[in-house]
Amino acid sequence: MGTPGELIPEEECWQLVATTSVGRVALSVKALPAVLPVQYYLDGRTLAVCLGHRQISERSLHGAIVAFAADAIDPATRSGWSVQVQSQRGSPATACTCAHSSTPSWQDTINPVNSRGFGLVRRA
Repeated sequence: MGTPGELIPEEECWQLVATTSVGRVALSVKALPAVLPVQYYLDGRTLAVCLGHRQISERSLHGAIVAFAADAIDPATRSGWSVQVQSQRGSPATACTCAHSSTPSWQDTINPVNSRGFGLVRRA
């Protein structure tokens, strides 16, 4: 992953994001910031995020700028990685069944505009 604290190359960012399935989505809902934990899967460089049982109005999501983050931190060494993706929201939310629940949920897509990642290291 290179030197901790340095930028991770974009291709490696996508490889890292593919290794986990839980992240966070940040967006504005009714003019207030919201950071939501989400399950996701990667289809190429498109993120399909499961919003769970949260129904966010289409009006709030229309043309929304969203941020997505995923990371992995080793608690013993306090090192790891963090990847952030910024995007304009993709297709409209659709009903789905996410892996964690058999009840209907909502799924949305994120088509990345900008992505970056950082190595993390414990400070002495």
